[in-house]
Amino acid sequence: MTVHASPRAELTSRQDHRISAVDAADMLLRHRDGVLPALAVFDVRDERSFAAAHIPEATRLTEADFALRARGLARTTPVLVYCYHGNASRTYAQWFADFRFPEVYSVDGGYEVLVTALDTALATRSGGHRCPPAADDASSPQLIAFLVEYGFDLDDLDAPRKHGLTPLMRAALGGQAALIAELLAHGVDISRRNMDGNNALWLACYNGSHELIERLIAAGVNIDQQNGNGASALMYVSSNSKPDLVKLLLENGANPKLKNFDDFSALDLAASLDCLKLLRKAA
Repeated sequence: MTVHASPRAELTSRQDHRISAVDAADMLLRHRDGVLPALAVFDVRDERSFAAAHIPEATRLTEADFALRARGLARTTPVLVYCYHGNASRTYAQWFADFRFPEVYSVDGGYEVLVTALDTALATRSGGHRCPPAADDASSPQLIAFLVEYGFDLDDLDAPRKHGLTPLMRAALGGQAALIAELLAHGVDISRRNMDGNNALWLACYNGSHELIERLIAAGVNIDQQNGNGASALMYVSSNSKPDLVKLLLENGANPKLKNFDDFSALDLAASLDCLKLLRKAA
């Protein structure tokens, strides 16, 4: 089957109950990792198509059993719906929204585009065949103590724990530059995201350390990564009145024109005059 739509053809919008295939794939992978504990996935294609192939987490959904399925879910459960091309699934997503589910998404492009996005994300994450980075005899006593303290897996330094934090994220949150350098040297995956969809850069911005932020950017972290609300690190520091970090991120190429899923940019969210001036100049 020829797929004409691009996984990035549409932008995720919570208001419109739509999600790009790339963002949907990320939700699925975080759910598989245990980072996003609850996620309901529904396939609204016909029975034969579902039987032939479907996303492993998906349950087939029809108009006849919709009410029963909806009543059986906690309202706080994020809902992901896909169909053939992203049309019928929008109707079902609206129905869930009418049932007062706050986080409901129809996958733009449909099943085939979602599968392509998942395959790409898995290949990028694993490098095709890479084994998980692990602590070894060369690891510092400080790193081993840190991993043990927070209950991390010494044989998989990308494995998340509480709140979906990986060792790299936890070190960024704690402002531990030496540990970040060592974890990066071990080859940890800098693209991992926690249960809120935030990467290590966001947590370094929360900490406020310029050194950590610059180190992560130099290592290739996605400076414009958007979390589960569509917010980027630049939006976060702008909305929390951190002008020094707004300046630092802008100098390193952060995009001031990005908008979150509620259609607000970092400029719209500026919480201080200093942030506002920096972002107006950048825009």
